[in-house]
Amino acid sequence: MKSFIFATLFVLVSICGAQRAQAQNATESPITFVEEEKAQAREQLKRILSRYDLDPWIFTQRVQIESGVEPRSHPTLTLNTDFLDNDEMQLSVFLHEQAHWFVSRSVPHRALADEEEVAVIQELRQMYPNAPVPDYNAYLHLIVAWVELDAMAELTGEERARQLLRAKVRRLVDEPTSEVDKRYRWYNLRVLEDTDAIGSLLMKRGLVITPKQGLVVNTSEE
Repeated sequence: MKSFIFATLFVLVSICGAQRAQAQNATESPITFVEEEKAQAREQLKRILSRYDLDPWIFTQRVQIESGVEPRSHPTLTLNTDFLDNDEMQLSVFLHEQAHWFVSRSVPHRALADEEEVAVIQELRQMYPNAPVPDYNAYLHLIVAWVELDAMAELTGEERARQLLRAKVRRLVDEPTSEVDKRYRWYNLRVLEDTDAIGSLLMKRGLVITPKQGLVVNTSEE
């Protein structure tokens, strides 16, 4: 069943300046106005919400679209205009930021109590003691990235979900230079390569949104 998203989802697009008219002149180079890209992204998100039933993964209904920024989850979920030609990639970005809200302390009925979150992070730290950037945020991103991949596996199929995540990693950090880039590559590759191990832990902690529908997790111990 399609949800109430259309009624309550706010796409906050900042409007700068008055109406603009483009006079005819000798310049032939195409110009794309930022506001036009934002409008396209707004229509794209409506199209995505119409095509997919995203109810299980909607944890915040306020969405902002900006050009030239990195997507972020807080304080308002923010998408950019980088993937106007690729609905599936934009969907994965949207789900990633929603997954941050899934474990966020700003959600009244969040997935984890504070002490449970600490316990999960500790288990992940024990699993991966040699993370390139071994801070709390790196391990929290393992949860977020797994939830994203699980959601995409249900919505697009697991093979396609993995293709999209690998493409996203390659596109953004072919040669990571910053600590953020290194962390981004690390946690996504861990989720791709250690899907069962991380998934088993999240299932034990009740952090799997789509059990037996998204990723198929082998929980048997060999």
